[in-house]
Amino acid sequence: MNDAGRVVAAVGISLCCLTGCWDRTEVNELAIAGLVGSEKDSETQEQVVYYQIINPGAFNPQTGDGSKSPLYTYKVQGPTKGELGLKSADILPRKLFTDHYQSHIVTERFAREGLGSFLNFYERQYNRRSNLFLFVTDSELSEVMMTYTPLERLPGRALRSMIDQTYKSTGRISLKSRVKDLVENMESSALTVLPLISLNGPKVISTTKRLESIQANQSNLFLTGAAVFRKDRMIGKIGLRENGYYNLLKGESESFFETITLDGKVIELLANKISGKRHLSVTNGIPVWNVEIAARLSIVNNDQESKLNWSNLSQITDKFNLQIGETAQKLYKEAIDKKWDLFGLEDKIKYKRGRAWNDLQKQKNVWTQTKLTITVKSTIIDIGEIINPYKGV
Repeated sequence: MNDAGRVVAAVGISLCCLTGCWDRTEVNELAIAGLVGSEKDSETQEQVVYYQIINPGAFNPQTGDGSKSPLYTYKVQGPTKGELGLKSADILPRKLFTDHYQSHIVTERFAREGLGSFLNFYERQYNRRSNLFLFVTDSELSEVMMTYTPLERLPGRALRSMIDQTYKSTGRISLKSRVKDLVENMESSALTVLPLISLNGPKVISTTKRLESIQANQSNLFLTGAAVFRKDRMIGKIGLRENGYYNLLKGESESFFETITLDGKVIELLANKISGKRHLSVTNGIPVWNVEIAARLSIVNNDQESKLNWSNLSQITDKFNLQIGETAQKLYKEAIDKKWDLFGLEDKIKYKRGRAWNDLQKQKNVWTQTKLTITVKSTIIDIGEIINPYKGV
């Protein structure tokens, strides 16, 4: 065999060893889910799942696809979770692909019954994504999953962006609102707090005419609070403002927005670069949770008519520090009264070492006796563009 023949033979053998793309699946053969919703049928107790399937043709005008809807919602119902996958093949004309969906929504009723079986099933899937944001809704899930979101055309991505924007702008939602955060607290005394969403408006506009309406608030999804979970079961709700304080006390805030009043005038402040320390101690046989918070403040709005000076700035920071401390104490006391271990104190006490802690650990529910000591230190670093307010005279 000459050299040319040897080369041809070597190339042929190499080609035979290549796997190629024989099992390749084209995008137009997949039903790509962007958002998933889960509940139980109240009458039959069957599992119900809604899949929002992305329509790629709506995002590429060059394809010549005449349909304008960015997504389609399919409802799948079955007696068991495993059977839902089989039934989806009977309904969807393409292979269901859930690897890239953005968010998952469950109903309040489903959450209060307990999500244990849902989480166990989810965690067994090889393609699970534990960093998914998990939402609870107090609206009808069928209507939530039939809602078009303006500006951001994919509701799953819109909800994810809302979490990110709220976290950065007010601190009232934490980034630790994922499936994995609920799973991690399943074997812990610590509670989990997840975002609560509601549908605003009297009815759902389930056609693409919704995307052409200028009224963005109507028939849209909004963050309205937070759902509190003990292990896998929802046990209550808190408002967005209270949830901001919860995140602040836990050290999960990148920013924090608060309004104070001085002499009847409103001052709105945004805290950034928040830092702090948190530790447990024992004082006179009582556990004490010590929280220290330091923040840099920007004045967002100032309705005072007088000129800003050092004395006035000091009054602002003093009032801010006092209000943060008092409101945080109120939230903490309400949680203790409800026996909500929002801050994982039971486990923190359980793993403490020393004679004083050994005596406390023998007492039942000793964590409910824990006192909160909070110290807030703030500095104003940004007062805006003007020092003297315009008076028009």
